[in-house]
Amino acid sequence: MTLPLLDQRPRFRPADLSRLTARVFAAYGVPPEDARLAAEVLIDADLSGIESHGIAHLPWHPGYAPGFKRGLINPRPEVKVLRDSPVAATWDADGGLGVLVATKAMHACMAKAETTGIGMLAVTNGRHFGAAGYYARLAAERDMIGMAMCNVPPLAVASGSLDRAYGTNPIAFGAPVAGDHPFLLDIATTAVAGGKLEIAQRQGKPIPPGWAVDAAGDDTADPTILRQGGALQPLGSYVETSSHKGYGLGIMVDILTGVLPGMGSAIFEGARMQGWWFAAWRIDAFRDAVEFKADMKQMVDHLRSLRPRPGVEAVLVPGDPEARAIEERARLGIPLDLETVEQLTALAGELSIEMPSALS
Repeated sequence: MTLPLLDQRPRFRPADLSRLTARVFAAYGVPPEDARLAAEVLIDADLSGIESHGIAHLPWHPGYAPGFKRGLINPRPEVKVLRDSPVAATWDADGGLGVLVATKAMHACMAKAETTGIGMLAVTNGRHFGAAGYYARLAAERDMIGMAMCNVPPLAVASGSLDRAYGTNPIAFGAPVAGDHPFLLDIATTAVAGGKLEIAQRQGKPIPPGWAVDAAGDDTADPTILRQGGALQPLGSYVETSSHKGYGLGIMVDILTGVLPGMGSAIFEGARMQGWWFAAWRIDAFRDAVEFKADMKQMVDHLRSLRPRPGVEAVLVPGDPEARAIEERARLGIPLDLETVEQLTALAGELSIEMPSALS
């Protein structure tokens, strides 16, 4: 097997990592079928090239193995429906495994859309739900437009402030395209997701200007700065480059995912809770779905034909990097940093689970 020259990290079969993850969840009391579904969501992030939200979180992030150990995650949650109507609902996730309960919430949201044309769910008392794009893509694959958001405890400064005011608070949006992968936008409302700093730390690399600031509000290259009183920058990075836009979007997400379901803003909540918001629209409630997807195809093909700037290989459409990663990693395996392999090996040993071997 020939690996890309720029990535010589050990690679693992996606199915092997999914089985490992499911066994870890099951070892902490998650029912086998739920464990399998949750593992699929987590490994999908790695398969899509979103390493900031994948299996690297399993051994150390409080939303996964440590959360089970500390009693922060309920392996068998009893989800409570707090409010319900034909088009909307509010759930209490009962502290369940985020990637599991969120998947069920998005399916419930799509079920409402199937019946009425539109569905929305707000969820309180959730835990880390992984990559938001997974849930938006579920809708796009069923000829719907999908959205997903979650709030996160404060990691980023407000625009023009020295103080933390909101989390990475991602927004995901998916729409189907004829004969192509879905249009899939999945972005943090901060300059980068916090996981980007985790990756830089694992790989011993500095972070670029505009990503984060120290406690004095100055740019920093230190990927560990969040543990030293620093903060992420809003999307836009600086007041002069419109950081108010990322800040405003981040607070909008906090309203929909925290204030709306009754949890309150994440500014005032402990680090273990998250709120979520999902939406799905059935395209044929608005127009013919086949014609919509054909128009989408015409649009994305035009965008890809635009002239790239010098040094840029090609103009991409949201969803292109993930689709390319899925194709490559399905063939060649998922690459993992050595630190992640060591942590997973230790976790597997602790639970008497076999750690899969890397591909040769």
